[in-house]
Amino acid sequence: MTATEKIKQRALALGFSRVGIAKAERLDAEAVRLEAWLRQGRHGEMTYMQENFEKRVDPSALIPNAKSIISVIGIYSLPILGAVNEVVDGESEFEKPTGKISAYAARLDYHTVMKGKLQTLFQFVCETVGEVNGRAFVDSAPMLDKAWAQRAGLGWIGKHSNLLNRTLGSAFFIGSLVLDAVLEYDAPYLNNYCGDCTACIDLCPTEAITEPYQVDARKCISYLTIELKRNFTEEESNMVGEWLFGCDICQQVCPWNRFAATASMNGLETLSRIENVREDEILEMTTGAFKRIFAETPVHRTGLRRLKRNAEAVKRNGRRS
Repeated sequence: MTATEKIKQRALALGFSRVGIAKAERLDAEAVRLEAWLRQGRHGEMTYMQENFEKRVDPSALIPNAKSIISVIGIYSLPILGAVNEVVDGESEFEKPTGKISAYAARLDYHTVMKGKLQTLFQFVCETVGEVNGRAFVDSAPMLDKAWAQRAGLGWIGKHSNLLNRTLGSAFFIGSLVLDAVLEYDAPYLNNYCGDCTACIDLCPTEAITEPYQVDARKCISYLTIELKRNFTEEESNMVGEWLFGCDICQQVCPWNRFAATASMNGLETLSRIENVREDEILEMTTGAFKRIFAETPVHRTGLRRLKRNAEAVKRNGRRS
């Protein structure tokens, strides 16, 4: 068994569902697309997206003399609703205000869980191939992790801009190890199985997916409820709809997620205390209760003030429905 095979075996033993390895090199095509996206202002008020541009597209700017990038996938359970064209009382079932929290956030913080496993994997890499410089990243550095996962053979980029895998769908987190060691590289994933499907585009309630593979963050419910720090305009408040934190619609309507695993990676199981929280409870929530319910989860990062802002919008939208 080669060193690369041993590393992949260890990654799977740690609970990752897929692992692939890409050659570290500058992402020239992605750099052009990212620059255009930023120039059009589609990043909204995420000013950090304009910073460290070269680090986003060149792994050697993160780890000097980078040679390999190990990409891993950690799955989580995603509730899939009825048929994508199902209509109840004249409106799509996805538009009924109920105060929802995105499935990825109703569990322990994936940054912590995934990074811990990646650091264990990094130690194994060092033991297997000798002295190696490298770092583990889980959505925590200026790195285009979906592009690297595609280059590592883990899937294709869907029209909703998420990575898709034929057997796992898109309900997963991506982690990366950037190393200065040469490993055996996987072939990039070149096929695209979206076909003529436009469900994610057609059923996005805010039309945030402006065209295939193009997302305008300023219209995205996840951006509005998580990234946007200021108070909502009236239009933004209306756009939030039923969502307290994040949004799953473009993933829930994707046909590939109907075949996805229903289990979650060890450590990423759903927490019922979060799954069942509703807007009225949040509006009355104290700082202590917020910490007790949301500690060590992605929701905790947004803070109680912004969560209450979101809850107020959801409640107003419920009154109008």
